Amino acid sequence: MSDRAFSPFDHSPALSPGEAQGDDRFQWPGDGPPTAHRVTSPMSRRKLTDLELKRARPSLDDVRNTPRLPIYALIEDVRSLFNVGSMFRTADALHLSRLYLCGYTGFPPRHEITKTALGAEHTMPWEKHTRAVDLARRLKSQGMLLVALEQTNDSVDFWEAPIRFPVCFMVGNEVVGLSEELVALADLCLELPMMGVKQSLNVATAFGVLGFELARRHRGEQP
Repeated sequence: MSDRAFSPFDHSPALSPGEAQGDDRFQWPGDGPPTAHRVTSPMSRRKLTDLELKRARPSLDDVRNTPRLPIYALIEDVRSLFNVGSMFRTADALHLSRLYLCGYTGFPPRHEITKTALGAEHTMPWEKHTRAVDLARRLKSQGMLLVALEQTNDSVDFWEAPIRFPVCFMVGNEVVGLSEELVALADLCLELPMMGVKQSLNVATAFGVLGFELARRHRGEQP
């Protein structure tokens, strides 16, 4: 059981790993995902105004009634509350099923989280767990694919990695990454291709890169 849990809509809980394998198909609120606005010529192109963006924003009812992606994220021992808030914001944008905040990863309410989450901590379901490895074992026993974002001797380029759903991707501490126990439990270890001098990205940035790639894969599987 989680130490703490939050779901913004208690009467409409996030899908369980087993339920996420069913026939429910993720649909973006409204008529579809945001697409490029048609323009007759580059001369007529313009930025959308704040008012136009706010009008296109889904309502809380839209969010509540939209099935969440069968993608979960486990965050282990992330020190910076600003990074945690950033991951909340990305998870909300992707409509992930749930965030698992583990170890000494901070959790709401904290003003540092709010500063970068911009309110996403109020719409994104999350749970707090003391021991990430116990949670990971339970998720794996329920049929969840565990994916570690970590550089190992057998890690796979994330562009080529075989993915099935439901999936839980795991990210770790800004300096030391994931614990050895979680790495050992993972069904698959992925790494992002790094073509420059630096060999890693900020954890919140890497979270977003992998999250959007998994969402793209899931969209590609839909009929």
